[in-house]
Amino acid sequence: MFERKWHVGISVLISLLTISFIAAVLITPPVSPQVPENVFTVSPGAFTASQVPPMGEPYTIPQNIVVWNRDNIERVVSITSEIPPENSVTPGYEPIPNENWVTPFPSSVLIQENSFAVIQLSFNIPRWENLTGRKWEVWIPVERQALPGEPVVYRLAVRIKIETTEELPAAGIGVNLILLAVGLVIAVVVICTGVWFWSRRRGRGKPGKGVFFRR
Repeated sequence: MFERKWHVGISVLISLLTISFIAAVLITPPVSPQVPENVFTVSPGAFTASQVPPMGEPYTIPQNIVVWNRDNIERVVSITSEIPPENSVTPGYEPIPNENWVTPFPSSVLIQENSFAVIQLSFNIPRWENLTGRKWEVWIPVERQALPGEPVVYRLAVRIKIETTEELPAAGIGVNLILLAVGLVIAVVVICTGVWFWSRRRGRGKPGKGVFFRR
């Protein structure tokens, strides 16, 4: 009797250990692979873009991102922009409201072996008064695409801190042209309306006679 209970106890213990092991495997998150040292790098890893004007027009900032591929084969790299989590931004900064305000180009590039690519950044922040004097942070993820048979995609991110100007900049050429065109249209409408009223009043001042032109 005692031996039978002992066997039952051992079976229950083995079952519990097996269940605990399976649960641990399922719950434990996968470990992200480390980027190979000095093989895939970006520079700079972080920088501050100061005095950024909300222009309402796209413009390219002077700071570029350099992506290095020191592998012995060519690699495809994709570059995007994203809003960082609110609890991960630099103290004193907020996540950028719209990731589309910062556009890296090219967004995808083939980098030859032991070579690099230069990525430019275009800002297009709306011309709104409430966007002056703001401090934001945006992340630029750079991903090296995996080749057939490779299990992982390596990912780096450039952290950009953006500080906008305290005042709106002067209107750009595009805005000035639009305002000029609108002003010309209004002027033409006013002149034509004035000529029409003047012609009607002149015709009413001489009963029985209309306005005519001699050839």
